[in-house]
Amino acid sequence: MNEQGEELNLKKTTYASAHGMYVDRNVSTAADVATLCHHAMKISRFREIVKVAHRETPSYSFPGHTYIWDNTNHLLTKETNCTGIKTGVTWAAGPCLAASLKVDNYNICIVVLACSTMNARWHEVPKIVNWGVKKI
Repeated sequence: MNEQGEELNLKKTTYASAHGMYVDRNVSTAADVATLCHHAMKISRFREIVKVAHRETPSYSFPGHTYIWDNTNHLLTKETNCTGIKTGVTWAAGPCLAASLKVDNYNICIVVLACSTMNARWHEVPKIVNWGVKKI
């Protein structure tokens, strides 16, 4: 992962674990996360997965059982132009969100770290997008 980070020019990112949580040596910046998101959103399968708000899948191991996933990115259901990416929260970074929104002919990626509350993410990202679109 660190080698790929270097290839993507993620200068302030170091991965110390695959899951990215609760390891002191996992570090990044909003700019590096946005760069990573920009590259990831070029992959059609990635785009398909991160835009799914709710999914139900039958179990092959346990006939009759259905697995249910609800995406924690509430913008997927609140903003019709949200095309996904991911939420996160760690003790060091607080509530975070990397979101992609389609506005006019632009695909905009916004990354917010250390939001004041878990719910602040859902309010801050649309405000930033609206501000950014006015500047284009």
